[in-house]
Amino acid sequence: MSAESATAAAPLALAEVLRAALAECRARVERFRSARGGEPLAVLREFDRLLQPLNGVEGRVGLFVAAHPEAEVRERCEGFERALAELRTELSLERGLFERLVALDERELPEGEPRRLLGHALRDFRRSGVDRDAATRARLRGLQEELVVLGQEFDRNIIAGGRELVIHEGPAALDGLPADFVAAHPPRADGTLVLGTDPHVRMAFLTYATRGDLRREYYQVATNRAVPQNLGVLPRLLAKRHELATTLGYAHWADYATEDKMTRSAAAARGFLERLLDKVRVRARAERDELLSFKRRREPAATAVFEWERAYWLEQVKAERFQLDSLALRSYFPFARVKQGVLDTAAELFGLEFRRARSAEVWHPSVECWELHEGGELRARFYFDLFPRPGKYKHAAMFPVQDGLSGETLPEAVLLCNFPEPSAGDPALLLHDQVTTFFHEFGHLLHHVLAGRGRWLAFAGIATERDFVEVPSQLFEEWAWDPAVLARFARHVDSDEPIPAELVRKLRAAEDYGKGLTTETQLFYGLLALGFYDRDPRALDLSAEMIALKERTCCLPHTDGTHFHASFGHLNGYSALYYTYLWSLVIAKDLLTTFQERMMGREAALRYRRCILEPGGALDAAEMVCEFLGREYEFAAFERWLVE
Repeated sequence: MSAESATAAAPLALAEVLRAALAECRARVERFRSARGGEPLAVLREFDRLLQPLNGVEGRVGLFVAAHPEAEVRERCEGFERALAELRTELSLERGLFERLVALDERELPEGEPRRLLGHALRDFRRSGVDRDAATRARLRGLQEELVVLGQEFDRNIIAGGRELVIHEGPAALDGLPADFVAAHPPRADGTLVLGTDPHVRMAFLTYATRGDLRREYYQVATNRAVPQNLGVLPRLLAKRHELATTLGYAHWADYATEDKMTRSAAAARGFLERLLDKVRVRARAERDELLSFKRRREPAATAVFEWERAYWLEQVKAERFQLDSLALRSYFPFARVKQGVLDTAAELFGLEFRRARSAEVWHPSVECWELHEGGELRARFYFDLFPRPGKYKHAAMFPVQDGLSGETLPEAVLLCNFPEPSAGDPALLLHDQVTTFFHEFGHLLHHVLAGRGRWLAFAGIATERDFVEVPSQLFEEWAWDPAVLARFARHVDSDEPIPAELVRKLRAAEDYGKGLTTETQLFYGLLALGFYDRDPRALDLSAEMIALKERTCCLPHTDGTHFHASFGHLNGYSALYYTYLWSLVIAKDLLTTFQERMMGREAALRYRRCILEPGGALDAAEMVCEFLGREYEFAAFERWLVE
């Protein structure tokens, strides 16, 4: 089965491919476990390829869970996910594999990647509990399998539990929203309007709707979209992870989760967040006070600015202070030109060529397949699944589908986003925030496909520390702010005039306004994730903990009756590691200093590609950054950005 057809495979065909891959993996494991002796490098390479038959299959299963248009297929692929997780858990606790690796003499291996692979493999085996007694290993295996089911349930409730707000006042209730939003939400036969809670609808309504009472009602609905289901699932998820960590000898899950990351401990992650919280408090409160003052000009009796109106009042202040209409700016960002602009920017920076593969099989008619070429050779393949539909993953993400190995397999990835879809007479105008999202996710994609040319499967793709993975995506966002870069593709949909540099500078100034409040919110998210995972959760009232933390970290009051944590999907996928976004942003701002004088400079871009994007997991993240910068990374650039 070709890569393309495997991606688009019907569930029965994928089931056959998966069955064969699992059987081949188990056969390889049995041969490896039964063998004795052998040249150390050959033994290590055989170990590295034990799960190679799943490369490309496992990623497609995860993709279909998130994006296949048929509910039956998504459900069936959840079952496939559980089977794959069971195999990985089984192998992580397999003493025979561990003992054969322990018997290797590191001194007989070449320095560099082989020794690193052996060290990481032994570390990961011990972190899984392979050296514990049989009863403990059996309990660990059971916990891992339970956690897969709970994680799937938590995620599914967020995707499928999207609620709706029914508005009885008619189209006048959409005052302030752009015409295309209004057109996309026509009245039903009974005259009511229905708004879903998907992120693209939520962002627009909370930012532009003039009716404050409706914004508050909508916010209540949106923040309860996985309630009550996840109010029951989340405590069980936290408790099982805590039990797993303590069974392995850790104080709590957060210490287990951070041990092999850049921070190395939950205490270090918490210290980082608290340090930033101290730095941002003054700015956030000054912004809050200014928003309240502005609000009082329209509502003299106002005493506070609430969560459900922050985006609205920020937009109002920006419009007045910077003379900027973000809705009018969308005329410079029709979807097709933005997509081409993202591709062209990456192609020029890194010396790549992108070609549309129109004959490739896909899982939905709106999906596009693209190929990456370099030096006349096909180097990678990726897919764009960019428009919303029922049952699809609601946010924006890059899904690695296949890891690349030099001379063996092409790297493959998928961008899942939820942008407005162009149609006849509608070019689908994007907010600049959506433009930066496109650049962000494509930065992840570049990282995956350009790191797919090594010789070791363990280090292929984005195999770096989890708290570094956002660096390439956050850095690539910066090209969406450069006036010269934007002028290449951001042209007015009517006049075809490029976006003026002065307008871009206004846009950046407006974006920076409110970053104190934004950073404060990110700190709340990071501390919430740590706080749920760095103690025994069985004694926690999660809703009360969430409210208490919000009151300590955020200067906007909590909205009663809302349950943000029930739909905070990162509590499953990232667990305790939401601090990653701010940790990575510190590093990304430092890396940006190399590009600031010439954003499209090829020399710096190729050095960045060689030092940061291509190594995959072959080096520690701090070592890659040091090689690129010529020094260790620093806080200075981030702190300047935060206060300027």
